[in-house]
Amino acid sequence: MTPIDQIMQQDHERLDQLLEQSAQAVRQGAWQEAAQLLEAFRHGIVDGHMVVEENTLFPAFELQEGSEDHPLTALLRKGHQDLRVFFEEMAEAIADQDAETFDDLLSTVQTILKQHDAKEETELYPYLAAALADQGEAAGKRILDFEAEARS
Repeated sequence: MTPIDQIMQQDHERLDQLLEQSAQAVRQGAWQEAAQLLEAFRHGIVDGHMVVEENTLFPAFELQEGSEDHPLTALLRKGHQDLRVFFEEMAEAIADQDAETFDDLLSTVQTILKQHDAKEETELYPYLAAALADQGEAAGKRILDFEAEARS
């Protein structure tokens, strides 16, 4: 049984690699590849990673803490909303073949993700791994299943 903190951190790393691959394709002017890689990243983070966090992990944390509107999860949810907008803007920059705008957005997104992921990895995931009876294995399985589906 792999605890949730390890699974989610590995997913952060996998997603970061997809984003970097998309950026590399932009630098090479491989616009179709860049679009496909960015969509794989967006799908993985928005439809997989964030869904598990927002529907399972955040509520589990709030239940353990006894607060439905905990400042940590409120901050993380806000970060998710902001990131979704940036991902759309990055896709538009690729569609417009605008490397400069893409790079500006990429820099911003990477900064936000670095801070956001660090907060999750130091405050949220370890807490849940210790507090949940199954160490978050059920939620982790959803992420692993989603990754496997995305690869096929």
